[in-house]
Amino acid sequence: MTKSLIPNKQLSRPVPGRVPAGVARDLLRMVAEHGGSPERFLRSAGLPALGTMLIERRDDRDSIAHADFTRLYARATAMLDEVAARQEGRTSLTKGGVDMMCYAIITCRTLRDVIARMDQFFALLAPRTGRLTLTIAGGEARLDMATIRKVRNSCAYLSDLTGLATHHRLFGWLIGEDIPLSGAAMRYPPLMDARTVAYLLPYPVEHHAPENRLRFPARYLDRPVVRDHHELDLLLERFPFDIEEPQSKQTPLSDRISHLYASMLASGDAPATADELARRFSISIATLKRRLTAEGTSLSRIKANARRDIAAHLLRDGRLSIAEVGRRAHFSDTGSFCRAFRQWTGTSPSRWRNS
Repeated sequence: MTKSLIPNKQLSRPVPGRVPAGVARDLLRMVAEHGGSPERFLRSAGLPALGTMLIERRDDRDSIAHADFTRLYARATAMLDEVAARQEGRTSLTKGGVDMMCYAIITCRTLRDVIARMDQFFALLAPRTGRLTLTIAGGEARLDMATIRKVRNSCAYLSDLTGLATHHRLFGWLIGEDIPLSGAAMRYPPLMDARTVAYLLPYPVEHHAPENRLRFPARYLDRPVVRDHHELDLLLERFPFDIEEPQSKQTPLSDRISHLYASMLASGDAPATADELARRFSISIATLKRRLTAEGTSLSRIKANARRDIAAHLLRDGRLSIAEVGRRAHFSDTGSFCRAFRQWTGTSPSRWRNS
């Protein structure tokens, strides 16, 4: 198997807010290669002013605004993905399809659950998308993304590379952490400029591989999803073409546990214990309690608030009995639930429902 690695010196990112003009020129080259006029393309993207820099001038010191590159990248990917799909006699996965996938996974509890649900989603879209295969060995997770393409030219390469980069950034965004890749691979020869590849996926990329894949530490699979629907709505205004969208999230531990508890109760599961949470967040139980104390709360308070919120939500459904609401909020009996609810709200569950 032949390997082609991007030299490490090419993995540095440009100054935030600017993108090397050579990366944009490479995308325009691909547009022209597949029958598009670069000038017409820039006009359709609302970027005619970039024509002089990107087409007429060839200065490697040039750079363009990040916002302009995001528009150019989105337009180029959509156009070239359509070309790649036509080559295969099928329709391409649209931005709307990507958005629906994101809404399908936002309620997942862990990154492992996210990958499993993604694979289910892709199975429904076959043959437009390939399946995902997760393999774990020696503390490393390998995610293979089966390519269904028979024609493997530059437009198919860009589409699959964008898919790899999109998965990597989405995974990190969902768990609020930057996930370091131990490797990435493409089932193609190197069909794009190495600088462009390094900008879109800033890790060494192996070519001529058996399958498109990402490799990363397996410990991230059990990290909890810490994002919510509101954050997803904001993300999808630019995703997946805003390369500088931050992945890590400096979220208070209490907020992350609250979100996790809400997901567990909504799924019918009991809230995790302190021991289980410590393992999830790779900290000791003592550190867990100390950080919650520093944030002005405790595990018991977070759990009580989560049970209160799910109970209040369920009480709005008149088809559920008070006993059933208490059971879903994980109380041992109806009396215990009613006493706790009265402490939370000052009234009984039935009176709260009627009001």
